[in-house]
Amino acid sequence: MYSGSQRRSSPTSIAAMMAAVLLVAGTANFSKAATPAEAEFDKVVQPFLQQYCDRCHTEKLHEGEFRLDTLARDVANGPSGMKWAEVLERISSAQMPPADEPQPKIEDATKIVEWLAMKLKEGEATRLAKRELVTFNKLTRAEYANTVRDLLGVGFDATDPTGLAEDEAWHGFERIGSVLSLSPSHVEKYFGAAESILTEAFPEKPPVKFLKKKDALDLRGGGNREDLAAAGLADKVRVDLWPGHDLIGGRPGPGQALPAAGDYKVRIQLSGLQPKNGRAPHLTVYATDLDRMLFETDVVAPEDKPIVVEFTTHLPAGNLNLRVTNDVPGPSNLPRSGRSDPRIPFFSIKDGRRPWQMKLTDEEGAPLWPFLIVDWIEWSGPLVDDGPTYAQREYLPADSNDREQVRAALAKFTTRAFRRPARPEEVDRYFQLVESEMASGEKFLPAMKTAMLAILCSKNFIYLVEGSSESNEIQLNDFELASRLSYFIWSTMPDDELMAVAQSGKLREPAELKKQVRRLLADPRAARFAKQFPRNWLQLQMVGMFPPDKKLYPDYDSHLEQSMIGETTEYFREVLQQNLSLREFLTSDWTMINPRLAMHYELTSPTQDRFERVSLTPADHRGGLLTQAAILSLTSDGTRHRPVHRGKWVLESIVGKSPPPPPANVKPIEPTPAMQPKATLRMKLDAHKSDASCASCHKRIDPLGFAFDNYDAIGRWRTHEIVSDGDGDNPKVDASGEMVDGRKFANAEEFKQILAADLETFNAAFVEKLAIFATRRVMTIADRESLAKVAKQSKTADYKLQSVVENLVLSDLFQKR
Repeated sequence: MYSGSQRRSSPTSIAAMMAAVLLVAGTANFSKAATPAEAEFDKVVQPFLQQYCDRCHTEKLHEGEFRLDTLARDVANGPSGMKWAEVLERISSAQMPPADEPQPKIEDATKIVEWLAMKLKEGEATRLAKRELVTFNKLTRAEYANTVRDLLGVGFDATDPTGLAEDEAWHGFERIGSVLSLSPSHVEKYFGAAESILTEAFPEKPPVKFLKKKDALDLRGGGNREDLAAAGLADKVRVDLWPGHDLIGGRPGPGQALPAAGDYKVRIQLSGLQPKNGRAPHLTVYATDLDRMLFETDVVAPEDKPIVVEFTTHLPAGNLNLRVTNDVPGPSNLPRSGRSDPRIPFFSIKDGRRPWQMKLTDEEGAPLWPFLIVDWIEWSGPLVDDGPTYAQREYLPADSNDREQVRAALAKFTTRAFRRPARPEEVDRYFQLVESEMASGEKFLPAMKTAMLAILCSKNFIYLVEGSSESNEIQLNDFELASRLSYFIWSTMPDDELMAVAQSGKLREPAELKKQVRRLLADPRAARFAKQFPRNWLQLQMVGMFPPDKKLYPDYDSHLEQSMIGETTEYFREVLQQNLSLREFLTSDWTMINPRLAMHYELTSPTQDRFERVSLTPADHRGGLLTQAAILSLTSDGTRHRPVHRGKWVLESIVGKSPPPPPANVKPIEPTPAMQPKATLRMKLDAHKSDASCASCHKRIDPLGFAFDNYDAIGRWRTHEIVSDGDGDNPKVDASGEMVDGRKFANAEEFKQILAADLETFNAAFVEKLAIFATRRVMTIADRESLAKVAKQSKTADYKLQSVVENLVLSDLFQKR
């Protein structure tokens, strides 16, 4: 690097500059004099930057898309604080200037680092003083549905087409308050949601329950029922479901419009025939109108010993169209080759097949394909207790003519809905609404529901509200703290005990807060945290975003996709429940698998279609998060693995650093010419890195992705990369690499050991991700000291996951806005 140009300006160039200045002066004022803050910057920092940084980071050459000349010189109060923090870190860690450039004296670099740190600290105090009086954080769809269930005792399917809008995400996090917006169309959805919720919670009359059982003739037909009954065969007819075959429309449904929204039970009797060393048949029940999978499971049961599977699901009132499928790959299921003739009753696979049809069994009678045989489907519901509903018992007064009872009922509902004591003026407003409705001729229950509708559409219900318009209070009050804690771990409203502790004013006492954290973590509802946090932190919503090409990955299906995600969330849940160390996220000798994933990994399969903890050996090439199929898949596209994306993901999610965006107009990787030897993607990227604009960043990113080159786009282990372009044999994979600090590794396992050896770095990154999730905001410079304190406490507790959560909740960071 070198400072500005040392060439003398010619008279011609000076004249041109003077003309330009005069032209500008004729239309505008000269730039204002530097402020005191800018003048201090020019004196202290600018000479250093000119000597060591400007050659590579100004308009002419801005490596890494990072320019210093465009940053605000008011470091404390300007808009470039995060950028200056990055400059501070790079100089402090001796990453900049690079080793091949002139280096500053240690004392000069220290002076700059200390000055920048001081100014950033001043900026922190300024920002805290300007904090908004009230903060609004909108509930996510999942949180809204959970809150409705706990508040009113009814379900709400927020992801259905008639539900709520999809949550917007920031780097995977779907609960950042400043990102989750509320448009006019969203308001209409919340209004409609509240109406349907209250209709179910406060029915004007009890819903009519029904029970409907459909046998094989109802489900598919085939033969005359009367003739079959006369022959004693009607109850022996079954439905054969060849791989990929389904029952659709109203046939597998309840046979009538559902009388009311609510929970319904579905029971199915069937057999499942699994071929030797093959996949088990997989039953799926999908609601086409709702675009929702209601239930799915592997079924393994002998033909003569069928089993009954059952599930409960929440459904809206009205007609329902379903698709019941044997969702496994297989040969054609057309009648001429596959399944039996639908006009002829099916009884057993032992009855044989027509000569031109595929065989179902081998010579010994064992199935050749995953095969389902259904006997009947039974519907019942809605599943409600006799007598008043939960909401009616909790929120309706015993005497609707008693004004004080009505007010008390409204106060109770408002307090629970707003997650804090209802203010008298709020209760007055809702009570007046009830009276106004009744004065207009409305009956009491509809009038009460009108007031409740207003409550459920209030910002105090839809949002988590923190702060007060009357004072600039930074510390959360006890009720705000109770909500933050409950939505952090349970994704729902505080329960009665948590609200009672908040009411007593003792929640912020460390001993009581620690007690409540442990209670919440021990509750089954903590499973929501185990599902939602890794989904946000690891960006699991990206799994399946680019569906793998069926020609390249024919074994990939929705069951495998959900199993991939399930492994990661169940793995996190196991670490949480057993209070294991954060080390387990980087490397371990175990994982969580179900039969579908066991087949994908070529491991011994569990006997039940559920996730189980299994031990691993080095030959399995698994362990920790980084070699799980979900992680390897989300960083790939539909055709190939993507080392750069994998490296970037590791850098952001595990190391806690964000690389700069790639330069504009980067040339795509060219295919290998037909007559040249086949090349791995890594070989092509190495050639790509000869571009100077790419090399500096790729040196940091690529090794972190190359470590996983032994895994293809859907996470399968391989030793050779299948390449379509070029000539010759598929090339052998090279998963070795060297990190920017010189540490080397030969494969993914050695790379994971390097990460585990530097557990403090991962711990710091994890704490920051956890804090983002818990506080529903992005971390800033002002939070660095608090984050470092939590990370230090986590190290003291040997990085135990529950301890990390506990230390975060007990920190000032969690307890302040």
